Amino acid sequence: MTTTADSWEYPAQRKFDNVVPLSEVDPNDKAAVLRSRALAVRESWVKAMEGRIVQEQLKKCYRHEGVNHYEKCRHLAELYMTSLREKRVEGWRKIEKESH
Repeated sequence: MTTTADSWEYPAQRKFDNVVPLSEVDPNDKAAVLRSRALAVRESWVKAMEGRIVQEQLKKCYRHEGVNHYEKCRHLAELYMTSLREKRVEGWRKIEKESH
């Protein structure tokens, strides 16, 4: 299946069970803390991989469009720049420091 640059969208994501955020977990409940940490790391990696997918689509668009890539791939470039700013892998330590 080939897609054009204008018709590309984020792929569907698998939904995981909801886990209570780390800031709302009882620190004495180690199992809940570990589940919450795993959720934070997983969500962070999902966001980072979304950015990677956009980057790959942008590269394909550049190659396909040639000299017209400024015009045809602009929306992907803007989406990629947004993902660079907002979708970084942070892990659970930063989240834990912010919550305490």
